[in-house]
Amino acid sequence: MFCRPSMGAIVWSLENFVNTILDIVTIKTGFSLSERDLVEILSEEFPNDFKFKDYNTDRAKIVRIRSEEFDEYCWHLRKRLGELDEHSRPFLFGDIEKTMKWIESGHDPMNVMERITQLMRESYDAENPTFIDPEPIIAKIISEDIAPLEVIIDIFSSLVNNQKLTNTIFPVEEVLWDGGTKLEEFFEKECIPKREEDFVDQKFINYLQANPQRIEYMHWRNFERLTGEFFKRMDYEVKLGPGSNDGGVDLRIYKKDDNSTPYIIVQCKRHRETNQVKIETVKSFYTDVEFEGAKTGLIATTSRIAEGGKKVVAIRKYPLQFAENQEIKNWIDVMKKR
Repeated sequence: MFCRPSMGAIVWSLENFVNTILDIVTIKTGFSLSERDLVEILSEEFPNDFKFKDYNTDRAKIVRIRSEEFDEYCWHLRKRLGELDEHSRPFLFGDIEKTMKWIESGHDPMNVMERITQLMRESYDAENPTFIDPEPIIAKIISEDIAPLEVIIDIFSSLVNNQKLTNTIFPVEEVLWDGGTKLEEFFEKECIPKREEDFVDQKFINYLQANPQRIEYMHWRNFERLTGEFFKRMDYEVKLGPGSNDGGVDLRIYKKDDNSTPYIIVQCKRHRETNQVKIETVKSFYTDVEFEGAKTGLIATTSRIAEGGKKVVAIRKYPLQFAENQEIKNWIDVMKKR
């Protein structure tokens, strides 16, 4: 391993540099990338950065990386994996013009920031180190009348934003880290979330929101789980089918005050976008809706419903609805945690 500071930069081997980024990105996003995946993404994000093109042939190559460059590499990867928003950037105060007006009116944002930081340190709970309740901190500063509420909220938001963006790994993150999930698993097999009440882990939703072109490639069972998660967040009771021998019903959706009869039954079709759901599937699913006594049936698909299927529903007034590719993407946008 070769790693030494050099006038605001670090000089190290290309392999050490890549593996350090891997550690940070895995802990921050929960995804365990391979070196090949990481180099491939960085080559796409920085097409004129030729150091990554040499990785497979010259890992021992010495590179000099400035700290701000290192942050850029990490941020781009975290955005590609959906953990950060596309437009996330570090900033001290959100609106420079507004900040200058605060200063001119006698409210120094730096004083407010220092007071917030002091109260955050005082509120730190060693037994619950991952969470600081912001409400008493904001209430305390408001009571001290050191700045208008708008100033306090904006500065607090800036601090939270910068904390989220940091590429520093804190000891608590290392303790809580479970080793990460290999990203390809979501596309190869059913991924059961850590919490029993969830249908899919949030990190997969964040990834799909950042990479909507990958929706049609997820494992079919994970698409069923994604659909279940959406309806759960819409405040329905959701029962996920067994995944096979389910009679064509993948999910049963119930109103919370009535679990006797499904309100909606759902059939999920994880197809490539060019592979339409055929009219025969639509007609067959109508009989399932009738048999179950559901209010309506929903075919959710990563592709599209064939025009013939839509026409037969309109003409015969079948109680069926469709959620096609774009609507699935809209679901994911709704479920994305920012």
